[in-house]
Amino acid sequence: MDFQAYNKILICKDDIQNVTVDGVTIGYQFKIKYPSYRGVFLSCVEDLRFKLDGEAIPASKVTFKLNGKDFLLSELPECFKEYWFVRTPAVIFVRQDGGIAPGEHSLNVYMKHRVPYTGYFGQYLVLDSDVTETRKAV
Repeated sequence: MDFQAYNKILICKDDIQNVTVDGVTIGYQFKIKYPSYRGVFLSCVEDLRFKLDGEAIPASKVTFKLNGKDFLLSELPECFKEYWFVRTPAVIFVRQDGGIAPGEHSLNVYMKHRVPYTGYFGQYLVLDSDVTETRKAV
């Protein structure tokens, strides 16, 4: 059984925000935190998926924003120098014309992540964090 104690911090308590540029709503964003008491390099995130209202969000529409930089989800395995401090939220931006409707939405975040300091004899502890919470879109 995986260690689940920190899953409660995976999805930040902030609202989901529609993102508007020059009067046009181009998508929405929300925040997540690394679910542990220690930070990690982004290369330790083996899988990261999202669902909104039960519908999978295609990885091709997602940008992972951290430390003032933007990353595609497919780039995370190569980010062995980019550190995700445990208290720093990452912003997840989803490109979607018109954004999402105001009101309550079900947000699911699934993360499979390797714990780097457990690599004894080449075997690392790999955890799954799977959290669904209701957030308000504004």
